[in-house]
Amino acid sequence: MADKQLKKKCQWSMKKRIDGLYKGTNSPPEKKSFFRVNRPQEGFKDMTEEGVARPFHPKIQAYLYFFTVSLTLCLLAALGIIVALVLQRTGSTAECDGHRRAEMQGAASMSPQTMASEKAAAYLQVSQPINQSRLRWHKEGILHNFQYDNGNLVVQEPGTYFIYCHLQFYIPKCGSTMSELRLGLLINSTIRKETVLTLCSSHKTSEGISHDLSSVLLVELKKGDWIEVEVDPFIYLDTGTFPTSNVLGVLKYTGEDWKCPFLGTIAGQCL
Repeated sequence: MADKQLKKKCQWSMKKRIDGLYKGTNSPPEKKSFFRVNRPQEGFKDMTEEGVARPFHPKIQAYLYFFTVSLTLCLLAALGIIVALVLQRTGSTAECDGHRRAEMQGAASMSPQTMASEKAAAYLQVSQPINQSRLRWHKEGILHNFQYDNGNLVVQEPGTYFIYCHLQFYIPKCGSTMSELRLGLLINSTIRKETVLTLCSSHKTSEGISHDLSSVLLVELKKGDWIEVEVDPFIYLDTGTFPTSNVLGVLKYTGEDWKCPFLGTIAGQCL
């Protein structure tokens, strides 16, 4: 019985103390949390471009640097090539113009007799009878600054010459053996150009074959050089059907510099 009374006194005493602590206040004590929570403004106030450090990969930076340097070098190289081509074209055309003016001045100072003496041309027809491979020509054709000597054209003016020969052939019948025609242009008895044509073959027989053969040559000649034409076999040379088709023509080149026509196609000058 005594224990129960002592227990009640202790409870009453404890309640009285608690009431004394809260005396003068209308609200219970503020409860403190164990975790601190920041406000939303405080959590995002540093999330700006200045506050956030963006990492830049070193490999990407190296690639960008290499690309920039390469592009710069390519542009400089292209610019240098363009400048060099422009300068080269300007210098070449200027040289061509100077050469052209010099030729015009030289031509103006030359007399008609001197200009005529520098030109050379020949146009001859083959002479009959034909009894040898080395052909002979009629002297009644064009012979300007050339000397005719027993089938040979002797050069009187040095320079660059264009030689053209056209011959007509006729084979009555092709047998079982192969037949070839050979046309040669000779300078000083040395073959400089040879043209070969096969008219008959061993596996084909035919009759009445007519064919022409031509040869051209561009060569530098000196005074005293001679031009010859040789054909084999000569028995097939046709002088009856087309007598004016067997000809030899020689013309001396007396134009401007060789590179001017080529540059003229590019720059539109020296034409």
